[in-house]
Amino acid sequence: MSGIRRYLNPADLATAGYLSVIVILSIIFSHRIPLWWVIWIGHGFAIALIFMIAKISQPLATNPEPSRLFFIRSWYPVALIPLVYKELEYLIPRIHPRDYDHELAAIDYAIFGAHPTVWLERVTWPALTEIFQLSYTTYYFLPLILGAVLWRRREFDRFQFLLFVIVLGFYLSYLGYIAVPAIGPRFILASEQTFPLTGLLFFDFIRSTLDRAEGITRDCFPSGHTELTLLVLYYSYSFHRRTFWLLLAPGSLLIISTVYLRYHYVIDVFAGALLTLLIIAMAKPLYRLMGDEER
Repeated sequence: MSGIRRYLNPADLATAGYLSVIVILSIIFSHRIPLWWVIWIGHGFAIALIFMIAKISQPLATNPEPSRLFFIRSWYPVALIPLVYKELEYLIPRIHPRDYDHELAAIDYAIFGAHPTVWLERVTWPALTEIFQLSYTTYYFLPLILGAVLWRRREFDRFQFLLFVIVLGFYLSYLGYIAVPAIGPRFILASEQTFPLTGLLFFDFIRSTLDRAEGITRDCFPSGHTELTLLVLYYSYSFHRRTFWLLLAPGSLLIISTVYLRYHYVIDVFAGALLTLLIIAMAKPLYRLMGDEER
């Protein structure tokens, strides 16, 4: 383990660990995964690449001055996240071929006495829908904004810690999608809704673009949009208060939009918030245990 730690930082270890878990799952369920060998080769290559990047850039650990190599070393885990996400559309129904939408919808109904997405029809109007759809897309930028702020301020220790937290947050939510697959209320409760959502200018374009990009990934539980947004808000408040105030409004609207736009059940949001608290509680101890210390 000491040899690994000499090269790999906590974000590397979290990334390699998740890729290894997917390899193990693809081995266990290889009888249901026709392209299992592609998963093995692709993930093995990615893990080897992580080691290579870490080893080549090892001298930067003692002299972390900005350079192309340092930039690649620091940001490659972020670039890998959407690639890893995309494979879930293929893997989830083969690893766990059962959806839990009806159970999640039943929990919501038991809590509220109604389906929240159906109840929200009474406050639904195109201008509000447009605002929420635009806010929903900020999910893809909030972590990048905070990371870029820390990078620009040359707060590299904090940046590396944030990188670890973000990577951990994404991959734990991905494992949640595998454990509890669900496609969301906009599909399961479509017959309960009395009218479709409509916006003003960009709603249809954004929604259709996201649908094409993400596909049917069964990525409802827990709500990664809630989890990652709360993580960014928490650490922006801790690291750079001005950025927190900048992100608070779009982040808050984003979380509300997950239910308003019929992407998530409320129980998904609760689970995402609970996962956020768990990550915050264990992030610093785990970061130190995995070979580094947040300063």
